[in-house]
Amino acid sequence: MSETDSPSEPWAATPSGSGAAVPETILLTVLGTNPSLASYSLGDLTTQAQLAPVALLELLPEAARPHRVLALCTPQAKDESWPVLQRALGDRYCMDLVQVSGGDTPEQVDEFLQCVTEAIPSEVEITVDVTHGFRHFSFLTYIAVLYVAALREVRVRAAYYGLLRRGEASPFLDLKPLLELPEWLYALRVLRDTGSALPMVKLLREAPSNQQNQQIEPELTELSEACLSGLPIELGAKASRIRERFRKPLRRLLTGHYRLPLGNELCDRIHTTLEPFALRDQKFEGDGWKGQIRLTERELKRQACVIDDLLDRRNMPTALGLLSEWTVSWAILLQGEEGRWLDYDTARRSAATLLGAIENIGRDGSKLKHKLTDDQRALGTYWGQLRQLRNGYAHHGMRLEPLVDSKKTRKNRDHVEKYWRETLRHCPRVSLAFGNPRGQVLVSPIGMRPGVLFSALRVCDGEPALCLVICSRETEPKIDEARSLAGYDGPVKALCLKDPFGGRAEIDRLTKDARADLVDATKVVVNVTGGTTLMGLVAEALADAARKLACPVRRFGLIDRRPPAEQDADPYRLGEPYWLDGADSGGALGD
Repeated sequence: MSETDSPSEPWAATPSGSGAAVPETILLTVLGTNPSLASYSLGDLTTQAQLAPVALLELLPEAARPHRVLALCTPQAKDESWPVLQRALGDRYCMDLVQVSGGDTPEQVDEFLQCVTEAIPSEVEITVDVTHGFRHFSFLTYIAVLYVAALREVRVRAAYYGLLRRGEASPFLDLKPLLELPEWLYALRVLRDTGSALPMVKLLREAPSNQQNQQIEPELTELSEACLSGLPIELGAKASRIRERFRKPLRRLLTGHYRLPLGNELCDRIHTTLEPFALRDQKFEGDGWKGQIRLTERELKRQACVIDDLLDRRNMPTALGLLSEWTVSWAILLQGEEGRWLDYDTARRSAATLLGAIENIGRDGSKLKHKLTDDQRALGTYWGQLRQLRNGYAHHGMRLEPLVDSKKTRKNRDHVEKYWRETLRHCPRVSLAFGNPRGQVLVSPIGMRPGVLFSALRVCDGEPALCLVICSRETEPKIDEARSLAGYDGPVKALCLKDPFGGRAEIDRLTKDARADLVDATKVVVNVTGGTTLMGLVAEALADAARKLACPVRRFGLIDRRPPAEQDADPYRLGEPYWLDGADSGGALGD
């Protein structure tokens, strides 16, 4: 309970001359019994007093002296020491008494802490003196101050303990580093457990500004952003810079400015925490520094540490997103394209498409599954589950299947994580090649004007290894004449529509039939003109199917500028090709 010697205003912000709010400042002190005259010292100053708080108020610089005194007293201390404090301070300070129990039992400990924390208001600054009182009162007061400092926006200016000595001056020991140490320990734990250095940044911003703080703060802020966003290269650069450039300044800050106990060990712990993520032997200067980062097995294993850390912290959205990108980088390394590993158009898109092709083939059933090795089938299953999980989290669960408390999600996640930890993170040398490459495949419709197939065969860059002809029962007999006049004697496979004006079912059936031929193609050239509209849609569907099998695809149309009657009379005239895709057109990301 709290007792006040005289009525006083509530603790509140005091206006300054400029109109800005100045926090109320309080001296929180513990009074004991049997007050005795003693000599106290702080720095070069010495004074005598019966109570340590009286001496402390005399020795503190005037600017550091609080406005009020809050004294914690047991009933006996209230009778013996409280009057002495009142007489010594007179009307120079507002004084309040908080009566506490002896703290001899767990119940009294709780009561002590409750009384003290309730007596200290929010948004004030306090100086603490724990010289007098029972020995355990120092520890209990320490706990109470940590509590209000952490949760009530209370700022601790200083903390003192008068080391009583007989026959000589009793020095006031500065205990503030002991109060600041838990905050730095908490900040280190947050860095270790979440990857965020923002609590450290907050501590640095609360300290007096200096050149060291100004240099370290932005580095720690950017380190946090890189880690929480799952940016392994940026994280590696920041971790490396902090370890190499700011190790000594940070050590001086913790051991010199803050005078933290265990400051050296704390600094070592910070750098040990960053060590697995730091890039090695790299320079991070200039706008193009990322382009100088080499993709190696060592770099992949460094990034794997970031993924492990994210998975351990169950930061699933970031972990799954980075895991997807890591797998693409691994595929690029296997293909020998590491020189372009950060280029989406020339490396990452094709590698992701190849992984998607392995997944698609593995899901095809008996027709194509034999094209894959056991290792490839396992990789395809992993990639499909990973994509589903990553997309679910990336879209914040905006789908019917729940992401939390879902047996299916949990099963897929466990399988992805198991495959990652036991296999993929060790960078296995898995062949990504599949099928039996047979060369270029031409896809073309043939309608009532067979000249379309004739022209399609003639405009190909080299003779096709196979020609897949989309036809109807009426147009199938025209295939041989068109191929013969075009001078093509290679294999032809007719994809015959049962209903030339049918719909989705026809498209799906013919696409499924053609996959076994497309999977072995090294390039697929698709003519999208000729025949019925449905034939053109089938041609587009086959182009899409080829892309999903990681085949380079080029589509083209044929233009015949002659009147229809002239085309009917002389169908075998070479049409003008119009290419819809570039020569290096590949598959799209299978997202």
